[in-house]
Amino acid sequence: MFGLEIIDTVITLGLKSMVPLLALWFAYKGALVIYTYVMTLFVEAKPNEWLVIMRNGKMVSAGIGAATMISPWDSVAIFPSRLVKVEFNTQQVTIEMQGVEVSTMLEWNIDRNGEGPMKAFKNLGSDLCSSNPRTANLMLGDMCSAILRARISNSTIDEIIKERKQLRDLILKETTEIVKGWGVFLETVEITDVRICSRTLFGHMQTKFRETQKQTAVLHKMQVDNEIEMVQLDHDLEQAKRNANTHKT
Repeated sequence: MFGLEIIDTVITLGLKSMVPLLALWFAYKGALVIYTYVMTLFVEAKPNEWLVIMRNGKMVSAGIGAATMISPWDSVAIFPSRLVKVEFNTQQVTIEMQGVEVSTMLEWNIDRNGEGPMKAFKNLGSDLCSSNPRTANLMLGDMCSAILRARISNSTIDEIIKERKQLRDLILKETTEIVKGWGVFLETVEITDVRICSRTLFGHMQTKFRETQKQTAVLHKMQVDNEIEMVQLDHDLEQAKRNANTHKT
């Protein structure tokens, strides 16, 4: 009996001494779980990435290379911040019913103003994360091509070839306001080339240009020859006067 009492006493003392250790262990595990959960609420974007925080379908904040804590009911979108280059060709007939092909290059980026990043994510979605955002590129290319076709169909070939700046300004003016609603900002638009589809017509235009240049050169030569002849006549007349004066003397 005495031995059993000793055993009970030892067990009781052992359990009492383990209580603080168990408490510390549970506290450690609890703290670890809380820390792990809190760290899931920390979001960070790379220096070349957009971080957009949304709550109830509305943008809370957005920034490039941002790092912050979010609430459990927030959602996050991260996508690259880069300048995207798009090249496309537009074919259309002019007033003379002759086909031309206009090559265009534009560069776009995410609109930094207001809710631009949120609009871009809503309209373009996961396509923004790809190395080649096809959705945005196709939308911009189709819209700019439509603007160019309308202008080309009401212009002459000569106007299209010579007025590239007007075409560029037209695209910028009519496109900029529209793409703001997409969360897109046009950095630049350039008309890189204008080509006449008909080789025969292009050859005729080249022939006309060469003939005009040849005619201009011939006229210029005639003018120069005439000026030289007039100078020679003045010189001969002056020489004749001198000879006459000498003869009288």
